[in-house]
Amino acid sequence: MRSLKRFKRGIILILALALVIVAGCQAIQGVDFNTVLKNTLKVTSAESKQSVELKLLMNEEAYEGMPEEDIALMKLLSNMKLQLDSVKVQDASHASYAGKLIFGDNVGIGFSIKQSDTTAVIEVEGAKLPIVLDVTGAGIGSMLGTAGLGETAAGSDDESVTAIGKEVLDSATSFFIDNLPNPDKISVNAVQEPINGVNTSLFHVKAEMSGTDIWVWIKKYVDVLASDRQGLETFVKEIVAIMSSHPEFWEEIGMNPLEQTGLDMPTTDDMVKEMTDELEAAFASLQEELKAMEEEGGDDLKAIFNDDSSIKAELYVDSKMDIRKQVVDVTFKPSDEALFPLDGLSLHMESELWNVNGKVQADAPVIPNKAIHSDQFGSMQGYQFLRMFDKQSAAYSLLDQMGIGEQTVELPVDSRLYPAIVTPKYVTIVPLRKVAEELGASVKYDKKTKKVTVYDEATNTTIVLKEGSDRVTVNGKAATWSFVAKTVDGTLYVAGRDFAKALGAKVHWDDSWGSDTFVIERVVH
Repeated sequence: MRSLKRFKRGIILILALALVIVAGCQAIQGVDFNTVLKNTLKVTSAESKQSVELKLLMNEEAYEGMPEEDIALMKLLSNMKLQLDSVKVQDASHASYAGKLIFGDNVGIGFSIKQSDTTAVIEVEGAKLPIVLDVTGAGIGSMLGTAGLGETAAGSDDESVTAIGKEVLDSATSFFIDNLPNPDKISVNAVQEPINGVNTSLFHVKAEMSGTDIWVWIKKYVDVLASDRQGLETFVKEIVAIMSSHPEFWEEIGMNPLEQTGLDMPTTDDMVKEMTDELEAAFASLQEELKAMEEEGGDDLKAIFNDDSSIKAELYVDSKMDIRKQVVDVTFKPSDEALFPLDGLSLHMESELWNVNGKVQADAPVIPNKAIHSDQFGSMQGYQFLRMFDKQSAAYSLLDQMGIGEQTVELPVDSRLYPAIVTPKYVTIVPLRKVAEELGASVKYDKKTKKVTVYDEATNTTIVLKEGSDRVTVNGKAATWSFVAKTVDGTLYVAGRDFAKALGAKVHWDDSWGSDTFVIERVVH
């Protein structure tokens, strides 16, 4: 019975996700919005150009007391735009993109991405080498640190999963999309509009909802879904039928609850009824929650769903009910300080599509002899990533301004592992290897000479020292540090201020977290 419960929970999750990702409206003046949105889910290939612009509406009080360089960075990052001038989607695994990232009014960074089913090659304006990503399941897992997890899922039949997903979406549209009400403010007109330079006959759809309208619309939609028991039951039957028609999927995951036998086992009809009951109860519960939100948090609700917030959309639809162009503006301005230091945000999206579901040839990735591979990122220091770019490039300037080359090592005195130690002579000593490796330096020990060599690539500095001695050499020059190199609990400690100075770092004490902490900091360009 445990597997049956897991199956039902999985089905309910699928239904919930379907509710989130699909939406539709009733037909108006020859435009069947349900078909429009269903067609959007069925686009497998197309060429397009797109842009997404995000503006963070900063509260000017947030800048008070902030350093000028931080204010400049905040203003730069508060206006970001992704502009894709050429998008070619050949199929689910092959695509190419070319465009630029724009920050503020004039900082633009061009890029291109070429992707196959196994590899993506990214070229960024100003980068000395292209970046190569392994986009197979294992490759993505290694990038995210999840390699080795979910081996059963990784080995499953991807085509079966994709087929199931498409069938589920098709079924979802019949219930969730067909039940969705229209916005009150919506209009349709026939127009001529250029698409990729070609004048095209289209339906121009304009819709608008304020934050207040959105709340009313959400309640109305939930009410419709909660009252359509017959449509919900039909939908659940279709989902169960889809799952039943894919035995290869159940074989991969090692169980098939639909094939369980026994006198006390529920029938398929029983399962359909139980899942329908649970979903119907979930919608009823959602109705109650929305009602409670109005009764208990009326002012808070009005602060979010107010007339200063809005969604405005313009869609250009062809005779096949395919969206060929769209402009969407979303503005969110809560009437209290819920987002401080932001007063709100706005999102502007535009896209133009052609050759929809036609024959599209994406630009293929070519792996060059010299490149940065994704498996190198895990061990890369921030300054190493920064140095991948030409110092004169906009990308280098932006990353440097964002402080990617900043490095910090914190050593609390009360830490059980690698604490900073204050000696009786008030000299602070620190664990050499921990500090060195956190800053990206290497440490080598010569058993014959018993000398320790630290090489710091960031500053091209070599330090040689020996346990029990305060004499060191820094880039071949002799020096005397304020304390001898000393082993404490199996770890070699050295004078903290002297070590930091040799590596171009500064030190200070910090007690803001309730513990005295010795902090080593530096910025590497």
